[in-house]
Amino acid sequence: MKKILYLFFTILLLQLVSKNLFAQKDIFIKEFQFELKKISANQYENEYFLTITLNKNSLYKFIVLNHIGDFPGVAVIEILDHDKVVAANYVGGKYYEKFMFKCTKTGFYDILIHFEDNKKGSSLIKLFLVQ
Repeated sequence: MKKILYLFFTILLLQLVSKNLFAQKDIFIKEFQFELKKISANQYENEYFLTITLNKNSLYKFIVLNHIGDFPGVAVIEILDHDKVVAANYVGGKYYEKFMFKCTKTGFYDILIHFEDNKKGSSLIKLFLVQ
């Protein structure tokens, strides 16, 4: 009976230690809010654009919260390195409310946000560093 209890507690302790050692930690960096109440004929007025600095070998997580204020649009996010899209949350016809980006070089990246199908919308995008 003592051996069984010892084995049980050893396994339990190992599970607790392994969970703590390998647990991901998300560190909040920034949030962006994009709201479009009126569609403009000028497409550039229907987009939100900002530049951020990201670090090489860092893993970033983006979380998109849509339909704030009961607007129909869903935010499409594109991360650009110069003119090249290096990550997005709308890929191959699939939409992702959470997505990760592994940065391959330190530098400035442009974030372009617009609403799918040119709809009105209100969204909050949260950016985390994953450790």
